[in-house]
Amino acid sequence: MQLERVKKISPEEFRNEFVAKRKPVILQDATKHWKALEKWSPEFWIKNYGNRKVVIDEKEYSLEDIINLSLKSYEQNPAPYYRNVRIAHEYPELISDISPESEFCLPNYFLHKIFTPLRTSLFAYGQYELFIGGKGRSFPYLHYDVPGADTFIHQLAGEKELILFSPDDSKFLYPKTGAEFNVSSIPDIENVSLDKFPLFSNAKKLVAILKPGESIYFPSGWWHTAKMLSFSISIGIDVANQFNWKTVEGFLNKKANAKLSLFSPLFMMYIKTGEKLVRNQYSHN
Repeated sequence: MQLERVKKISPEEFRNEFVAKRKPVILQDATKHWKALEKWSPEFWIKNYGNRKVVIDEKEYSLEDIINLSLKSYEQNPAPYYRNVRIAHEYPELISDISPESEFCLPNYFLHKIFTPLRTSLFAYGQYELFIGGKGRSFPYLHYDVPGADTFIHQLAGEKELILFSPDDSKFLYPKTGAEFNVSSIPDIENVSLDKFPLFSNAKKLVAILKPGESIYFPSGWWHTAKMLSFSISIGIDVANQFNWKTVEGFLNKKANAKLSLFSPLFMMYIKTGEKLVRNQYSHN
């Protein structure tokens, strides 16, 4: 099953047709104004950040090594995956290259100042995350995103394949228990043992290939993983708004109960209070 592609749609039409109806889609021109589309080449990263030390899977590399390995990557020997990097904390000077914020990603409740404590180096809530990988490298597991919000992935270079499953298929995807309830127990989504996971045969897979300049939108709760079809640079962001807040709140409550124990009620009081402030601000604008 393939995903619909749209172009020259207004942000308002997008919200009415896809966000409100909770339908995933590929947008072909949501980031056409970004400098990063032309600027963030492999050469750019090597020239400006090649000496930067990064740690991937407990091993230290220079960023130049990661870029070069990714350019030479192939299916049988994929390069290390430089992923989930909070741009505002690791590369704050590059925010101007992906500004202004795409109107398709607005409004985003997480951008309000009340939620500043959630936009740290530890949490990605409402932050852009950077992903650089090479051909054959996959995201390590099937999941749906923390914090249970809608997701946008913007492709800046190369091609990436996204594999998605609807929230309706959750019962076929063997979610883990406890704090990792948003992660599937299936270790390799491309080679699923039906002896171990017989219900998986009922799941309906959606496949989308992102090309440079394209963005994929999928609503909260959509299971997904990714695989690089070439050297690839992309960024992702989670968006909370009036269409998904109840889902976000339910997700955070479940996650907080699993991880914060006695502090869970305080955290949820903060989340609920913050949402009221944001909602009131938007209603008066």
